[in-house]
Amino acid sequence: MSNKVLSAFMLLGASSMLHADDNVSQQIQLLNSQIQTQFQKVNASQIKQNKDFNTQIQAQLKQMQTDLQDQIQKMNTQTQNQMKDLQTTLQQQISDVQQQALKNKQ
Repeated sequence: MSNKVLSAFMLLGASSMLHADDNVSQQIQLLNSQIQTQFQKVNASQIKQNKDFNTQIQAQLKQMQTDLQDQIQKMNTQTQNQMKDLQTTLQQQISDVQQQALKNKQ
């Protein structure tokens, strides 16, 4: 084989390798682009899920706070009623004792 033919084959081989490297590089770039797109979709989905979850938690906490305030108010009302009943009972007992003391004096 002549040197010119051998040189031509070497150039052709080098050109093919460069072309192959170029294809591989393009494929890598395409895969990177696809991966980034998927990552962005997953990230956006996770952010939305977190926001939705936070909204649910806030709603539940608000409801729990309302329920607790209602329970506290009911307990306060019950306690006030019990205190009034106790006061009435004690006043009646004091009155009874005073009347008994007056009767015993006479």
